[in-house]
Amino acid sequence: MAADWLGSLVSINCGPTLGVYQGEVSSVDQSSQTISLRQPFHNGIKCPVPEVTFSAIDIKELKILDIKNGNARNSSSVSTKVSSAPVAVPKGDPRSVEKVNSPQHCSKSYGERHLDVPGQPKGFRRRHNSWSSSSRGANQVTPKKNGVKNGQMKHRDDECFGDGMDDGLDTDFDFEGNLALFDKAAVFSEIDISERRNGARSRGTPQEQTPSRYRHDENILEAKPIVYRQITVPQPGAKEYCTDSGLVVPSISYELHKRLLTVAERHGLSLERRLEMTGVCASQMALTLLGGPNRFTPKNLHQRPTVALLCGPHVQGAQGISCGRHLSNHEVEVILFLPNFVKMLDSVTSELTLFNKTGGKQVSSIKDLPDTPVDLIINCLDCHENTFLMDQPWYRAAADWANQNRAPVLSLDPPVSGQGQAVEAKWSLSLCLPLPLAEGAGRVYLCDIGVPRQVFQEVGIKYHSPFGCKFVIPLHSA
Repeated sequence: MAADWLGSLVSINCGPTLGVYQGEVSSVDQSSQTISLRQPFHNGIKCPVPEVTFSAIDIKELKILDIKNGNARNSSSVSTKVSSAPVAVPKGDPRSVEKVNSPQHCSKSYGERHLDVPGQPKGFRRRHNSWSSSSRGANQVTPKKNGVKNGQMKHRDDECFGDGMDDGLDTDFDFEGNLALFDKAAVFSEIDISERRNGARSRGTPQEQTPSRYRHDENILEAKPIVYRQITVPQPGAKEYCTDSGLVVPSISYELHKRLLTVAERHGLSLERRLEMTGVCASQMALTLLGGPNRFTPKNLHQRPTVALLCGPHVQGAQGISCGRHLSNHEVEVILFLPNFVKMLDSVTSELTLFNKTGGKQVSSIKDLPDTPVDLIINCLDCHENTFLMDQPWYRAAADWANQNRAPVLSLDPPVSGQGQAVEAKWSLSLCLPLPLAEGAGRVYLCDIGVPRQVFQEVGIKYHSPFGCKFVIPLHSA
């Protein structure tokens, strides 16, 4: 009787702990109540051992998948828990190993997805491939939908979700070995060949290399070589400066600077125009030094910056008063120091009249300047010609106050080196072209006051504007 089942394909369910085994019956021992399977599969995965033996007490359910002698027997009882017909189990139960091919299910069954498993019996594959609703016997019932709640299964189907694991995942990926397979020289050689075919230059020195990609602000047309010395003067000064873009800006002597402004005034660039341009450029720089848009917001009206403006009775002082007027119009608290003189220049008087209309504060004594540090000091005490002012008491007192105050100093149109500068500055703003300034001038900036190019040519200067899109640019010592 037991020998009749040898070679048959069976499915043994040993419960949720041990899982489901499938294979070909190799031996049945009725005395010891054991059954052995050769070429076994555990939960759809081939077992590493050639044969597995089961005891009757471990078997929860046994199904005959294929009978070797072709009899019409549906099942055989090995233990008291195995019935003569297949037991209907819930669809989501882990013990269910048969997948039904019906119009409501997928076109491939579980057995079809494992047809290519090496070493699997051909009869077992045929049985699963041909399993359908038409091949079920009369005693077989349709599994009921049980264990489904809100479209999700209560128990995970190990046969479905536990399949497809590759044993090769346990081995580490060999990065060095795979990297050695990449031949860089061959790849770059292919790139060079393709570039030559497309008419592009091969890789060479950085000067010869043509970029394959351009930024949105770059010109794809071949441009002329950049000339960094675009300004030449007949008598270069003692220093040379350069801009952020590398353009060379030479310094000029005060005599050439004075002659340039005289020619510009003869062509219509009057002193009043120069004062206005200088005041606008200086105030823009001062507003940036005070914090720019981060400080000048409607939320900071209660924290208005304070600027002390030290001016003398000369053109440089008039430039400072013009700067103070623009700063006061931009909600800056300006304190203007200007000593009392019986007679002043007309430019100083007119600028002072406009400044007083802004609500700024004017003082003539050092005692009226604030004792606490201010946000910025603008120094316009020095003059290019009247050096005797340095011996005046008001000049020395103003210079001492500026040096004792811990606020940074911006010098406006400072004199050349050698004339002396009592106030040490952190920044200096030169006009048109820089003068050779002393080391105490700090970092040098240059502003554009609107002198035309032909005016430069009349005094012997070959000029190309270094300002670009700005009116105030920083200069660096070359």
